Amino acid sequence: MAPVLLVFMLSCLTLGVSQDLTSVMNFEKFFRMEEELLALSDLIVKQELRSHEEDVHQFANITSILEDVKAIHRDIGRDVVGYISHPINQFHLTRRLYNQWREVLQRILDSDTCVKALKVKLQNIADNVPDKDVFNTIASTISALQLYKGLSVEQIMRGDITEVRPLQTLTLADAFAIAQTAFEKDDMFYAIEWLKYIVGEVKDNRISDIDDRVTATAVFHMLSNAYFSAGLVKEAQTVLADLLRFDPKNVAAKRNLEYLSNSKPSSKISELKPKSPSKKSRRLYEELCRAEEKLIISKSSKLKCLYLPLRNGIPYMKSDVRAEVVNGRPLIVVMYDMFDNGTAMAISYMGYKKLMESSTVRRYSEVKHNAAVYDTTYWKWVPNLQAKLGELKLSRFPRLFFSLRTFNIGTEGELKNKEIGDQSPVVGSFITFLTDPTLGGELVFPMSKVKIPVIKGNVVFAEIRAQMGICPVYYGSQWYGSQTLFEKISSNICPQEQRVPRFY
Repeated sequence: MAPVLLVFMLSCLTLGVSQDLTSVMNFEKFFRMEEELLALSDLIVKQELRSHEEDVHQFANITSILEDVKAIHRDIGRDVVGYISHPINQFHLTRRLYNQWREVLQRILDSDTCVKALKVKLQNIADNVPDKDVFNTIASTISALQLYKGLSVEQIMRGDITEVRPLQTLTLADAFAIAQTAFEKDDMFYAIEWLKYIVGEVKDNRISDIDDRVTATAVFHMLSNAYFSAGLVKEAQTVLADLLRFDPKNVAAKRNLEYLSNSKPSSKISELKPKSPSKKSRRLYEELCRAEEKLIISKSSKLKCLYLPLRNGIPYMKSDVRAEVVNGRPLIVVMYDMFDNGTAMAISYMGYKKLMESSTVRRYSEVKHNAAVYDTTYWKWVPNLQAKLGELKLSRFPRLFFSLRTFNIGTEGELKNKEIGDQSPVVGSFITFLTDPTLGGELVFPMSKVKIPVIKGNVVFAEIRAQMGICPVYYGSQWYGSQTLFEKISSNICPQEQRVPRFY
């Protein structure tokens, strides 16, 4: 358990809590994991070095790793949420756990250390540290900043993503890890972009090694291979020629250059683009998420200001619920100022608390980023919101509400599979924005070509047939509420494909 973070979060029990509740759940878990790793490993190493005159377990060579991590945590201080909110910090945290801490854990767990009890605790953490898939995911989200936010590699390397600066900027070793991930995923556009940057730095500064594992010549070779895989033979030859000027005795470069002289190009540099998703919905999702940050209305919309009926089921009676129809079929409606700041903060905290409890019980194992919220407070935040949503005339039949769920979206974003509900009593879902916007997190409906910005207090209703996605969040994370609208249908009424009234 991370004492600093636990104390901080327990101080959030009052409704005066700031928007620090928007911390990303999985990176908070990673930070807590690193804190515990640091404390246990440091204690084991110190006890072993005190118990023996010599370093019998060869722990001295991991002491430098522990000291480096200690320095990072000292710089973070109590601003844990601020640290894990920045995507560059998220990348560094994940990379430390995936690379450095795996080495530390392997060295300690493979040794015959005398501190058996602490070793058992480390084993549990070792089973749950980020693996290659997790690291590749966060590495891909960093390169995707070029796609979604139009940033250059140079801007990302400097950390120019928001006005908030990362604790440490990306190194060339970090850049190579990002490029390698893209290369392994056969996305040569990003691999080439990042490798070109590294090669430029190598040539300008005459760098021989990127780090203790990667040489500069390896970067040249990977860039050449990436160009060749993209069908850009001339560019691949140019890279190898540069390598031979940098390292005239490189035998592999000479051999590859000779091979490329007999190869024919299959594409032009102007044709090189990011790898396009195979599914249409994913392609549209990415297009919407990188579009200008504003409300996007589909051509089929019936956009107009209207007042949804609340009282006595009278269709045209004006009420205090202002709304706009942004898409007709399937129906997508934006409702403004449905709840106040106190409701938003209370519900998001209840969701956060539920997920934190789950994380504690599971001891760092994977935790789902959504949870049902059960309101036991005196203020009845959730029941009051459900009552307001339930009064909206969005079904001809009596409505049913079950538990409201909260969920958290970070840099990975989310695109739900298309739901099929023709024979279901489900009419649709209300999506509530529970936190202030940061960078990203817009609600998108790819097949309807609709994008809705994050505005705390607003609610979006979407029919079951509307496929929904949420754009990646590139600073902190966003909290949302989800309330499904069910119909209570008599047994003698046949289910209909479309039941939403066309009163507007």
